[in-house]
Amino acid sequence: MSRALSGSGHVSFELLKKQVIDRDLCEGCGLCAGTCKSITMVDGRPKLTGKCILDRGADHCGRCFDICPQAHPEQVPAEMEEPLLAVSVRAKDESIQVVASNGGFVTALFKHLLETGEVEAVIGIVGGKYAPQAAVAEKPEDVLKLAGTRYSPSGVMTKLIEQQKKTRGQLAVVGMPCELRGVSRWEEMLGISVLKIGLFCSNNMRKDESGKATKMTPCDHCTDFIGVHADISCGFAGSGKGYTTAIALTERGREVLQKALDASLFDVTEPNLDRVKASQQRKSKRSPAEIDMPLREKILATLVSSGPADTVSISESLEAKAEKVHYHLLVLQQEGFVELHENPSDPYRLEWHATQ
Repeated sequence: MSRALSGSGHVSFELLKKQVIDRDLCEGCGLCAGTCKSITMVDGRPKLTGKCILDRGADHCGRCFDICPQAHPEQVPAEMEEPLLAVSVRAKDESIQVVASNGGFVTALFKHLLETGEVEAVIGIVGGKYAPQAAVAEKPEDVLKLAGTRYSPSGVMTKLIEQQKKTRGQLAVVGMPCELRGVSRWEEMLGISVLKIGLFCSNNMRKDESGKATKMTPCDHCTDFIGVHADISCGFAGSGKGYTTAIALTERGREVLQKALDASLFDVTEPNLDRVKASQQRKSKRSPAEIDMPLREKILATLVSSGPADTVSISESLEAKAEKVHYHLLVLQQEGFVELHENPSDPYRLEWHATQ
């Protein structure tokens, strides 16, 4: 589906809890907590600490479920598309080299974006390897505190949303593929744009109750190594020691990366993209988790994937009662997600069309 529903029927926090949290599929990004004041991240997990708006008499909400990247798994293709620009880089700034995990690409880029005023703030991560915390840098000299790569839940998306409410300027965020998938849904929901820097990712880690570092369960179902929702994605795959592979996946990403190269921030070599492609091929073999979507999302997904259809046909394909399907179609029409048109070959037959 290309758009997140703002009101997915009677979807409450309980659905998110049942389909994602209780199944240990939550990866702790904090998007739900950032969009709902009744949800708080506790020990890396969302908790309903206030009262859900649906329990206060509202007819529609479901934003916590709509925006959750784990509630909307996707199958990323095995074959990676050719990037618009690809380089292997090492930051020339020695103060960055000292604290960087690999080539210091993200740290140098964030510092440059703040110095040039292209963004007003950047959101990254600070703290220990398995207990990091999201943090904001608004001054170039503060970026060094964000240096280093941490593949553990940090609530970085909660921090991003908090910062977006404080500023009208451009923001940049670095995150794992699963986190950026959620950011894309959030951008679409609000009609805004954030510069997204992705991290190549095979697995995320967290400590279990015994204190042992273990792979997170959601990673078993993730098929995205490169971070397909990023403007620029990066990591050590495809580069030698002390260098970072950086690939531009969007036109905006290409422009930002090219400006950074033109500013002579990096020592530059050619990356081995075959290694990056091989990593994506391996991860694509995993199976996305199965999520039981609400009926309204199923209806819209059917129209998006299969094309125009009448109420009866949709009801039969989803094995749902026609009156329930018709009700949800009317709500989707009111929200602007679907339109009703005559069938060109049969003017007496009306069909529903997705408006994307």
